[in-house]
Amino acid sequence: MSSDRPLVPRTELAPAPTSQGEPIASLWHLSDLHVLDAASPMRFEWIETLAHDPRWRPLLHMHRPQESLVPWAVAAHVAAIRAGEPADLVLSTGDNIDNAQRNELDAYLALVAGGTSRLSPLGGAQDAPALAPGEVWPYWSPLADVADTWKPRGFPVIDDLLERAAEPLHSAGLGMPWTSLPGNHDLLCQGTAFVNDALTAVAVGGRKALGAPGDFEPDDVLSLFVDAPDRFIGVGERIVTPDPSRRGIDLAEWIDAHAAAGALGWFEGRSPTGRADAVIEFGEVTVVLLDTNHPLGDYQGSIGTAQVEWLDGVLADIDAAGGIAVIASHHGPDSLVNERGHDPDRLLAAPLLAMVHRHPSVVLWLSGHRHIHRITPRHGDLGGFWEITTASVIDWPSERRRIELRRHPDGTVEIVATVHAHGAAEGSLAACHASLAQRFGGSQVRQAMAGTETDRDVRLFVRR
Repeated sequence: MSSDRPLVPRTELAPAPTSQGEPIASLWHLSDLHVLDAASPMRFEWIETLAHDPRWRPLLHMHRPQESLVPWAVAAHVAAIRAGEPADLVLSTGDNIDNAQRNELDAYLALVAGGTSRLSPLGGAQDAPALAPGEVWPYWSPLADVADTWKPRGFPVIDDLLERAAEPLHSAGLGMPWTSLPGNHDLLCQGTAFVNDALTAVAVGGRKALGAPGDFEPDDVLSLFVDAPDRFIGVGERIVTPDPSRRGIDLAEWIDAHAAAGALGWFEGRSPTGRADAVIEFGEVTVVLLDTNHPLGDYQGSIGTAQVEWLDGVLADIDAAGGIAVIASHHGPDSLVNERGHDPDRLLAAPLLAMVHRHPSVVLWLSGHRHIHRITPRHGDLGGFWEITTASVIDWPSERRRIELRRHPDGTVEIVATVHAHGAAEGSLAACHASLAQRFGGSQVRQAMAGTETDRDVRLFVRR
């Protein structure tokens, strides 16, 4: 095992067998990495200055003190995976990037597949300009000579942080089979709206606006952002270097880029459903990747009727072969609540779960999106399955999860799940990221994100 911590047995779906069990598969699960371009003009950091107003909460967060260090945290996880126990698959369940930009996608793929990336924070919200006497910067600046609203809350001075984070980042890659699926942030501006022509012009240009638009108080900020995100472009004339690679990407480009980088399950120019759905087989285990992004935007998910029919057929084949199925999606069932557009071909969780429960091969559903560690038994007439939600890399606790499947002679399938930090050296940018993320979370949020002991290092049992 990759952890010597005690494992909590969970027997809600089946009793613990007395046998040792035969290992049949292993994988690493990451989610919600949010590799981001902190200096991009297509960001809306000014919304974070209104975090105290509940009307704006559906669009948070737009500025995190740790955000410019995310690539370094991801690199540390990648290096730890490469140096540790091998696995049949390394899987990221979406929000691999933050703002649907091509340069973010290129950086993410360089980190996991191997290569060099550079997402400089210089020119962004943390790189404060010269301030007038008495002026206070509304974003966290690591510089000692910048008065901001964050240092009085305990955020530190790290004078060389921006320069260090602006350096190129080299990654040897995971060194084992890997894949990812798209979350809402992979294809939507700030995870919420499609990139239109007005946003594209801003994204690739040389002006970054960090101030709130004047006299702008919409009644429904989420709906307006989905329908007209360019109305949220702020004010200010901060100069940044124009970059055409900051343009938005669509699903076809996302699939093609993953196929070219060697991600399993993806083939250039095609998918079985027209969405980001795919099948990956190793041994007797089949991982089914399911695209839960809503076609009209918004950060919550839904599923198409054609996808449900396709999944039903895939699972029936696995049942017939006596195999084991693992479903993976960005949104878990509890986040399939997006009814935008009232399209009868879009379904929420209930019919999808009803179909999945008809297939005894399904023992596990992996998800992300919620930035928390959570393990939920999904009871069903045929025994049910376990849903494992893994917390994010961008936010506290910035951990990944190791999952091992074992088969017991009595038909029980055991799922051993353990969480792992990247273990980066003190003083490194990855360690600094973790420290800032911990402080940003606050005590109550940190506790919820990390989960209880029954959401972390566990043995899960399901009878097939």
